[in-house]
Amino acid sequence: MPYILNTEKDIQEMLAAIGVHSMEDLYAHLPREILISQPLQLGSGLSEQEVDEYTKKLAEKNTPIAGFNSFLGAGCYEHYIPAALNYIISRAEFNTAYTPYQAESSQGILQAIYEYQSYICLLTGMDASNASLFDGASSVAESVLMALRISQRKKVLIASTVHPEYKKTLQTYLSGLDFITTEVGCGEDGFVDMQALCELSSDEVACIVLQSPNFFGLIENNEQLCAAARSKGVLSVLVTNPSGLSILKEPLSQGFDIVCGDGQTLGQEMHLGGPSFGFLATKNSFLRQMPGRIVGKTVDTNGRPAYCLTLQAREQHIRREKATSNICSNQSLNAIAAAVYLSLMGEEGMRQAGLYALNLTHYLYEQMKEIKEIRFPFSSRFYNEFVWQIPNAQKVIDKLYKKNIIAGFYVGNFYPQLKDCVLSCCTEKKTKEDIDSFVAALRETALA
Repeated sequence: MPYILNTEKDIQEMLAAIGVHSMEDLYAHLPREILISQPLQLGSGLSEQEVDEYTKKLAEKNTPIAGFNSFLGAGCYEHYIPAALNYIISRAEFNTAYTPYQAESSQGILQAIYEYQSYICLLTGMDASNASLFDGASSVAESVLMALRISQRKKVLIASTVHPEYKKTLQTYLSGLDFITTEVGCGEDGFVDMQALCELSSDEVACIVLQSPNFFGLIENNEQLCAAARSKGVLSVLVTNPSGLSILKEPLSQGFDIVCGDGQTLGQEMHLGGPSFGFLATKNSFLRQMPGRIVGKTVDTNGRPAYCLTLQAREQHIRREKATSNICSNQSLNAIAAAVYLSLMGEEGMRQAGLYALNLTHYLYEQMKEIKEIRFPFSSRFYNEFVWQIPNAQKVIDKLYKKNIIAGFYVGNFYPQLKDCVLSCCTEKKTKEDIDSFVAALRETALA
């Protein structure tokens, strides 16, 4: 029995309404090779106990990150998460499968999201934050669309050092629109090429998208880059790791107009890459162009504090041509988890975690310098990850993996010119013993 109980008459009426004659006509635009040509081989139904046993066996094929000494980063990181966090967000008030559309009836949820927005503003120095977006990649794309609306210009500059998956997502967003995207290369030191940025900037460019720390872990010359963009009337969009903002200079003071990124580092498990949430914050002057939901605080008729959705320029609430975005959801539970995480960690806890990550990563860097087979193509001005190079890097990674060590991410997957380069990361969860064990195994493997 089908899940959607449409009768044949219902189907024919719907097909006629949209101007096609059959289901085959409806899907005619799709490539033939992706269409199902025969019934799915689903097998017979299983009992609850059989399903439980099957899923356990399936899960055993995966090895959790706890089974490795892992130095993998590249956009998804293993951070300490206070034990109280999962208990708090598992409460029925928060852990719902549905984002409330009658939001004002859910004052508790709205207050929690408002607190999340406030924390993001504290981290970034910006005036306003939305209620979150789907992930880091979509937050970058929405930030660019926002800058295009503000400037009414047609060109976008994006640094080659922005996460490659974010760049691909942006290309997908803009592929059906009349905008031009140009990549700004980096120098041999791994930083954005300032001269190229100045040459490419013009009164036709809406924004420059920078990442700092960039994909190679390097902290960019943000103030100089923003000043160069501002001199041409170009908006500056920063993609950043929010956990690093506990010790790095806040984006607003560096001259950025929009700040975005992935919030996975704020109390989210790695979870095989998701789910997470995207954050986006900006100045008050650009507030009306911000996509997604925004929770505001006001008072009710009795003068009591009240929370409500405000500036709802989404397609559900406004004429399509007036909508700032067609983004229709936010990762409420994940964003609330971030707010809980930040409240539990506090300013001092966040600062200590950031310093631990910084110091441990530089300790790993110094220990690696003792291995003569390893060289470092870039600067040592990094936060919690850096690039190193060794002959036959992929083989080295594979050998260490068999010893339950994840050396890092093979950079050549995204940047073919960086052959035999590896991106390794330390968070506050690493210990000196973890690092020493990794370096000893790496030295042994390099000599083999």
